[in-house]
Amino acid sequence: MASKILMGDMPELMENILNNLNDEIHSVYSCALMSRHWCKMSIPILWQDPFAFNPRPSFISNYFSSLGEYENIVLKKCGINEEFSKTIFDYASFLKVLNLWKFIHKVDDWIKLFISSKSPNDGTSRYHIINLLFKLFIKSGVILHKFSLYFSESIEFKPEIFYSLEQNMQFFSQIQHLTLYIIDLNVESVTTLLRALAKNATKIRTLKFREYPNNGHDNDNDMLQLIHSFIYITKSQEQLRIISLVGVKYFTKFHGFISALESQKCSLQEVRIDECNFSAEFEILNNCKNLETLHIKYCNEILSKLSKILDYKISTLELTDYLIDARPIALILKKSGILLRRLSLESDLEINEEPLLLEAIKSFCSNITCLKLENLHFLHSL
Repeated sequence: MASKILMGDMPELMENILNNLNDEIHSVYSCALMSRHWCKMSIPILWQDPFAFNPRPSFISNYFSSLGEYENIVLKKCGINEEFSKTIFDYASFLKVLNLWKFIHKVDDWIKLFISSKSPNDGTSRYHIINLLFKLFIKSGVILHKFSLYFSESIEFKPEIFYSLEQNMQFFSQIQHLTLYIIDLNVESVTTLLRALAKNATKIRTLKFREYPNNGHDNDNDMLQLIHSFIYITKSQEQLRIISLVGVKYFTKFHGFISALESQKCSLQEVRIDECNFSAEFEILNNCKNLETLHIKYCNEILSKLSKILDYKISTLELTDYLIDARPIALILKKSGILLRRLSLESDLEINEEPLLLEAIKSFCSNITCLKLENLHFLHSL
């Protein structure tokens, strides 16, 4: 069988092997050097997420190997007069993972290869090249599986991008993991892109919403417009499994964003909350009867409130905080009982009322298979 794989007689098996090496880029690269057949199988995997692992921005030039006359004119206006060599593969068509933050930084580095740092640049080069690449990805038949949408004033898409998205609906149709980062806003461009995404992406399994401190949003109407887009995306999903909220402190009431999870009450299995403000909207989690995993980091208030409002059992509880409070944890442990399988507690300080926690673990959680107590300074023992 090994010889058949080496000779390329079992392409399906070979593809499965290479896909299992997806996170070991250097191993996949070595496979690409084995033979012409192995190269043909490996290159699509190597180019699924090039902006994440490729240390040199020069790889972007491969995308421009078959530009039309209009695109070449655009590059020349940006000060790039390079003649790009033809490539064997259509690298753009292999893209499956796109993180806009990493994408933009790689584009900036690529521009520096051709434009002197002393040359005046008002950002127009970045604007045109980002749009050229994005349009190229859409027209190459890219089908994204993972998309990280980075909201920034530095990102602005031309109207032709949205037209291309309407003509090539498969671009967003298979996204399973979506991350929404708020840093600052170009509201018009972002909301238009979100509408296109919500219209075509209905198979998202993991949705992560992250807000950065001091992100510069001064206009409440703009933010509400953005939140309404998020609500629409949440409600349009067929089976959302994981929701993650990181650093969400701007929205005291979340304006219905958490309440929208009511539409996912039959599919939601995991909730991650990290440095967020509490809102009464979190009570909606009590309707999510298939929720199995709860991760809470640096949210003492949320933990305290959730322990009182949640009325069902979970199998995994992971808590991280500066100071662990035993009472709400003990209440959750009592409700979860023998269904709790994994418990992780991490703090740099002593735990409050730790005998209460120890007693709850011994009394109610006899089926724990994984217990992690990190940096906790117990005065008693189990």
